[in-house]
Amino acid sequence: MKRIFFNMFLAVAAVASVMSCSRAKGSDPSREGDTLTAESQLLSLVDYGDYLIADVRNPWVDSLPLLERYVLVGRDFTGDLPEGTVVRVPLESSVVYSSVHGGAVNELGAIASIKGVADGQYFMNADIAGRIRDGRIADVGNSMSPSVEMIVELDPDAILLSPFQNKESGAVTKLGVPVMQLVDYMEATPLGRAEWIKLLGALYGQRERADSIYAAVLGDYRRLSDSVASVAGEGPVVLTEQPMSSGEWNVPAGGSYMARMLSDAGGRYPWSMTEGAGSLKLDAAAVLDKAEMADFWLIRSFGPMTLAGLKESNPLNGHFKAVGDGGVYVCDTSVSPLFDEFPFHPERLLRDYAIIFHPALFPGERLRYFNQLK
Repeated sequence: MKRIFFNMFLAVAAVASVMSCSRAKGSDPSREGDTLTAESQLLSLVDYGDYLIADVRNPWVDSLPLLERYVLVGRDFTGDLPEGTVVRVPLESSVVYSSVHGGAVNELGAIASIKGVADGQYFMNADIAGRIRDGRIADVGNSMSPSVEMIVELDPDAILLSPFQNKESGAVTKLGVPVMQLVDYMEATPLGRAEWIKLLGALYGQRERADSIYAAVLGDYRRLSDSVASVAGEGPVVLTEQPMSSGEWNVPAGGSYMARMLSDAGGRYPWSMTEGAGSLKLDAAAVLDKAEMADFWLIRSFGPMTLAGLKESNPLNGHFKAVGDGGVYVCDTSVSPLFDEFPFHPERLLRDYAIIFHPALFPGERLRYFNQLK
């Protein structure tokens, strides 16, 4: 009986939400709008006065074709709209899959509009975690197979998720609710990814605050990068990550987000001339051959580490110059907010890198995410 009731409720909810997830049938706007984005390659935001068009590009195809077009319009607007998925804003109820986006929405002052999250155990933001514990925010389960029943009960205005290549978003796409495919994590540059805060600001009625946040990030990031530019050519050589239990070592490719950050912080990266924006899959011997004399080794771990443990985990690790010279720095992501913060605040991670690589330029400044391994 409960199942029959749910099926009826699901059908009614899908019909009722058509207005919030309709696809307008008009043509592209003929008049010019104000372009609101500059750094992002995968997001274009254009303001046409009565509505905003958000074009999200497909990062898995070299030509970056359109993945989805969203038309963001006021909740009471009744005029003609261009073709695209219509999203009524500001969102009053939303389900957010990623802790990264949840933290950004909280920073925008719109946490009350988050009614549900996926994988709630991974939300480290104190405000969101507290609301999950006391039931003000529902945990709809695993992001790969969330509870459709719970999402229907929440009756969201939109679902915000991070899609993966060749992976369908599942049953939620059939609810008649706009599904925002946020591919910000595929941006190749730190400032390009951070600029997606503007889309979140438009969704939650916080455009001015989003613009202010991004302007501060942009200014701080460029000032930091400029401050080390004079020594960048003679900067230290930097190694990142560590070998997995299988022995494979994934190091960032030369066109990757991380390689760009290391360069912007005045570091020299051994694989900076390689192609691609992803990772290079190498074995430990190949990494040692290329980066044995690296001045610094940056590691992100889940849980505490010791220098002795690092040496024991792989017999080759002790041969790196950074190990013997005290140049190993570790971020323990089980307690650090690194992953939640740096996508929309790359200037914070850049500052850590700049302090580590050029301590003389930042006397007395403390690290936010990393600690020297001793």
